[in-house]
Amino acid sequence: MIPFDFDGPICEVFAGLPAASVARRLERRLGERVESDDPLQILRESVRFGPEVVQAVEYDLVVAELEAIDSAVATPGGLESMAAGLAAGKVVGVLSNNSPQPIVEFLKAAGLLSGVQPIVGRAYANPSLMKPHPYPLQQALLTAQLKPAEVVFIGDSMADIEVALTGRVKSVAPAGEQAG
Repeated sequence: MIPFDFDGPICEVFAGLPAASVARRLERRLGERVESDDPLQILRESVRFGPEVVQAVEYDLVVAELEAIDSAVATPGGLESMAAGLAAGKVVGVLSNNSPQPIVEFLKAAGLLSGVQPIVGRAYANPSLMKPHPYPLQQALLTAQLKPAEVVFIGDSMADIEVALTGRVKSVAPAGEQAG
């Protein structure tokens, strides 16, 4: 199986709707400023405010991701790499800290949805299960009924590398501005 991280290796989710503006929207639910322009970090911070705030921030983030996916920009070579894996008969999936709905929408628009499985997005309103937690990888392995030795994870961040190490799968994480 070749699971890909979504935001980075496949597309830039917030290319047309800046992540910083989404982060500011989400902060309103918290009632305080967080020193991050990353909407996922705002979701992580929401845990300090209790389950109702986590639910509200999660809902708003899913809405923002669905809005953003309409103007997302494909990463050069990302969709082509997925298509090449599928053409070679490989199981190609997605492991992401993004919610599953925008992933599905993007892959549908790209004509790859029918071939890409499993798609494991962020567990709803449970930011503790986001990467680097191994939950997304574990879910993908269960769904695909594969062993770690049969997987090469394509990511672009330290969290992706940590997931691969924890899950004992091979990984490829190209160096660049996103990695780190």
